[in-house]
Amino acid sequence: MNDCAGREYKKADAELNQVYQKLVGMLEADEKTQLKAVEMTWIKYRDANCDFVADQYRGGSIRPMILGFCLADMTHNRANELKDQIKDRNQ
Repeated sequence: MNDCAGREYKKADAELNQVYQKLVGMLEADEKTQLKAVEMTWIKYRDANCDFVADQYRGGSIRPMILGFCLADMTHNRANELKDQIKDRNQ
């Protein structure tokens, strides 16, 4: 189960990176700087939030799975947010 959660997170992370690069290619220099700052802040939030969620299982064998699925879910949701940004810019 832990491996499955890890694979889901890696899949979501690859999708996010692809969408992020596509959005970056559409932005002006100042917007790229702003997006990079937002992403760095979002990553810190995601990691802290998922640590909090998983820590209710601290010491248990299920903690890595909970962490992995949380990271995957939040990362997938962020990719969708960036897809919406791309869609809005294409209209």
